[in-house]
Amino acid sequence: MLLKNFNVLVVDDVVLMCDFLYGVAKKVPGCYAFKALDGKTAAETLENEAIDLLITDIEMKGPTGLELIYRVRSGGFASTAHDIPIIIFSGNAYLELIQQSISYDVNDFLAKPITADQLIRKIQHHLQTEKQIKSAAHYRALNSDFSAKTAVPDENRKVSVAIVRELNPKPEAETEEPDISGKKADKKDFLFWPEHATTGYFQIDRRLRNFAFNISCFHNVFVGNCKPVAIESERKRACEACDYLFHITKNIKHKERRHQFWLLFNQRLEKLKPLAAELNSVNIKHHSQVLVLLKRLSYWWMQTCNRPIIQKNDDDGADNG
Repeated sequence: MLLKNFNVLVVDDVVLMCDFLYGVAKKVPGCYAFKALDGKTAAETLENEAIDLLITDIEMKGPTGLELIYRVRSGGFASTAHDIPIIIFSGNAYLELIQQSISYDVNDFLAKPITADQLIRKIQHHLQTEKQIKSAAHYRALNSDFSAKTAVPDENRKVSVAIVRELNPKPEAETEEPDISGKKADKKDFLFWPEHATTGYFQIDRRLRNFAFNISCFHNVFVGNCKPVAIESERKRACEACDYLFHITKNIKHKERRHQFWLLFNQRLEKLKPLAAELNSVNIKHHSQVLVLLKRLSYWWMQTCNRPIIQKNDDDGADNG
């Protein structure tokens, strides 16, 4: 059976509110919920569990919600990726805190009170919607000593929190769809993640989609003869996408449950490693070398996006455990 677990962490120092968030998150199909009543417990969970979505109050005793957000975005947790969806949940917050959280690319701001149905829709939306998140180094550069900045702004600057923005779906990289269902889709971009496909692991699916998107962007600017600075920028993002894929697979737990999958998937990753190293070092001025590398990456992708590694996610009765 395919695994469809999404790990959601809810953080609030008010017991009743934390229990409400936790109870709602558990009701979302495919979600496994964690809860924390303080920033310290939340940080321990983020360090030891591969969290897929963080919902946190912004004003708590240290670490505050904003400090948790900074540590996530700066890659400060071993088991949790830096680009997971983050939702701030609060009744009131200081304007300066809201502005700083925006700089860390939080995905949503929710105002109290909120109904269970509204929260479920938000959780489902952000688990299904990709948002382009910058590198961890970018967020570290925004504030290299975040913990030292704990001054509370003027009381007069306090404002009510509202939903300040709604995400649009990130444009998916499109190309000819790998054949896992006997049919081929008419796509235009270089690499494409098959519709309704899954490895059975949400975080790996996200990383593979991110890989396809960034490799496609690099391909498009290269064959489009864009400026070298644009090509280098997309090459860097593509290399980061490879690194993220390698990193997250190390932190997926309970591998013994699907021994055959991990045996095959690890073989595919070993074949990707030399390609990733070449992508990192290839001279973009050597046009023929880059084209050969892109062809090899495309071949790797087509081999990987096939059964039994990738399957159609149409089994609503799949194991959630």
